[in-house]
Amino acid sequence: MDKQQEAKLKKMGIFTRSQAEAMGLSHQCLSRLVKEEKIIRVGRGMYLHSEGNLSRDIDYQVACKKFGPKSVIGGITALFHYNLIEQVPGQVWVLVSPSQTTHSQLYRLIRTKIKLDLWVLSENGYRIVSVERAVLEGLKMAKKIGERTAVQAARAALATRQTTEVKLGKAAKALGLDSLLTRYFEVITT
Repeated sequence: MDKQQEAKLKKMGIFTRSQAEAMGLSHQCLSRLVKEEKIIRVGRGMYLHSEGNLSRDIDYQVACKKFGPKSVIGGITALFHYNLIEQVPGQVWVLVSPSQTTHSQLYRLIRTKIKLDLWVLSENGYRIVSVERAVLEGLKMAKKIGERTAVQAARAALATRQTTEVKLGKAAKALGLDSLLTRYFEVITT
């Protein structure tokens, strides 16, 4: 690995084997670099330069790299990320297209037909739903995460001024969840 390749890998953050091969690094070269501890293997076919940009959200970065550029961190993971719930998720919850599957116990896939680019933010190497979408998705999945948890998260978002009733209304309309918000509106605003 030459200096130019090394600088590029440091800048990339998490990279895949195919991205490394496109830069001229073979599978054998990657294996040697892992043994020499110049790069770290963070998942199957995914690596990080040992001096690369390692953030506290590496699990989110790995999940979005694993499930593709359209995947988005959501569900309980997003609610926890925004400090709206205290429950630490046992898995990383990821919004994906309906056809996506996984056998890994590390991830909980939320297959959705709602567009994966609406009310989504790009963070440091991953994509996560906005506070508004996190709250609305939480209410939508109230049976999976618990209605009490979903309502408390919505109340917390409003109480800490991370969002407003107006923003929730706009997001609900854009996501096609306005009837859901109407059903819960009195409960979360009291």
